[in-house]
Amino acid sequence: MFSKERPYRFHLELTDKCNAGCPMCSRTDPLNFCKANDKVQKVELTLADFERHFTPEFCARVEHIELGGGLGDPLAAKDCLEICDHLTRYGVDVVVSTNGGLRSTAWWRKLGEVLQRTNSVVQLHVDGLRDSNPLYRVNTSFDKIMANAEAYLATGAPAEWYYILFRHNEHEVEEARALSRRMGFRNFVLIDTIRFGKRNSFAYQLPSGEWRELEPATLTSADFEARFKAEDAAAPGSLPGAITPVETPVHDALAARAAAGVNGIRCKSQIHNRPYINCEGFVSPCCWMATSPEERFVYSQAGLDMYNYNIRRRPLAEILHDEPFASLYDRDWQGGKNPICNRKCRDMMRNTRAAV
Repeated sequence: MFSKERPYRFHLELTDKCNAGCPMCSRTDPLNFCKANDKVQKVELTLADFERHFTPEFCARVEHIELGGGLGDPLAAKDCLEICDHLTRYGVDVVVSTNGGLRSTAWWRKLGEVLQRTNSVVQLHVDGLRDSNPLYRVNTSFDKIMANAEAYLATGAPAEWYYILFRHNEHEVEEARALSRRMGFRNFVLIDTIRFGKRNSFAYQLPSGEWRELEPATLTSADFEARFKAEDAAAPGSLPGAITPVETPVHDALAARAAAGVNGIRCKSQIHNRPYINCEGFVSPCCWMATSPEERFVYSQAGLDMYNYNIRRRPLAEILHDEPFASLYDRDWQGGKNPICNRKCRDMMRNTRAAV
């Protein structure tokens, strides 16, 4: 599944801690004031973990690490800045995916200085303006986020503004996009969420006790993309520069073979040589599989101890090329046996996005 011959591109969850209470997040109890639920263990990876596994020799084989994850915000990890400093010193490109509501402006300036060493970037997830952003990014302050963003951007380090579309914020897209350009963001990226499923609304309770409902947007990222392309074409010279791709694929023979797919499964992790490590240290194929019942079933069927696939048990470089990654996932794809792989990488039940 993962190749020693290609650069690694890790997806890594530093912590399950977060300052926000986003109602659709799997760490949140939306019916209980958007408090954290019992999935949250308040654990994190540390600088010592990275010094042990991401040595200078191993970093030479690592192209890219995205600090994000399923439950937490990387800035809530106490060693986040030190980890970024460690990785960039050894030439690794780092993506920091955050709601932007934590840390001081001085901390953000240091982050900008650290990330400029390599082709690194901050992905700032802000879903609206002053009044609308806290309706989803519960417990965050728009003014604090903007102050942090200004401090970071002033260093010259790049950032991208990510914006989930809802009914309550779609009318602010144009204004938010214009603000992102004035501030110097490199990209403004709209996201269509799949978290509504077949529902047309999602009820939740704010920390104040007020009950609200999220509703799907009436327009998609593709609708806005078409609109802005037409507007930009009609006003040449108004843009700050070319929009860079949201995600750059790895082009080589092994990646091409993975991209061709197995039984309809086009595994993003295999295509990009992109293992996932969660905040407890477990190594998984991706964030969807991580510690799920489906992943536990893969281990149990093969008679493997899942706890031996934790970076606090044995070396990361050894884990990556052991079973089940060596052949068992390929076997399951051939037989169409893994429900998560079928849903996410065959049926493509994922969020969609467009840089506008």
